[in-house]
Amino acid sequence: MLSIGTTDFYIKAASMPPADFEAYSSRLFDEWEARVSQELPLEDYALLLEVEEGSVRGSGKIKATAKAVFYAICGYGSVVQGLQYLRDHASAAGDHLSAFAHKSASPHAPPPIVKRKSGAIGQLQRLFVKVQQREISVEDAVGEASIILGEDAEGSPEFLARLDEALRSVQLRPEQISLPLDGVEEGLPLEDSDESKHPKAPKPTPIIPPANHVRVEIWRESKRGKKRIRVTNI
Repeated sequence: MLSIGTTDFYIKAASMPPADFEAYSSRLFDEWEARVSQELPLEDYALLLEVEEGSVRGSGKIKATAKAVFYAICGYGSVVQGLQYLRDHASAAGDHLSAFAHKSASPHAPPPIVKRKSGAIGQLQRLFVKVQQREISVEDAVGEASIILGEDAEGSPEFLARLDEALRSVQLRPEQISLPLDGVEEGLPLEDSDESKHPKAPKPTPIIPPANHVRVEIWRESKRGKKRIRVTNI
């Protein structure tokens, strides 16, 4: 199955008794699942929520088959628009997940630290950008798309064909031609600007404390599959 999107979050909150933490995680999954069903027009998908105590650290993953993704994007004007729609709405469902997790666990705590991953959808989108910028050929992009789809490519050949067609219709950016600058001798480096002399320091990455105590995993292998829960002491 293809990754439609992943939302990781960390919330500074007080520890809960194991039974309360399991109940909290189950409510969180139900709320997230309801939002996913509203946001994503997929005929089928799989969900996995992992939540660890110590404060609260969680990860929600959405997956779907290439066939389900293909049928979903067919309802839009183009493959590019369809992929962007899925990415935006998977992200919206993830935002709801992290916000509800924060509200339910510790509403007065600092806002959650959230990290989003676009998965296979983002990888496919980047192929269009690479073709547009002439970084790779259409043929190479189609080959990479086949790798991204993996085993699902065999079950949905029409998806790969649609991607091939869409990639070939990408409008390429004009090639840039290097011209000598008036008053600047060729071969000599341009004087560095003040900005280049003093590059901005990168923002520090937030440090997430290691998890401990209890991990709760809740998942459905399909949209109409049975909800399953596993609790592990860690």
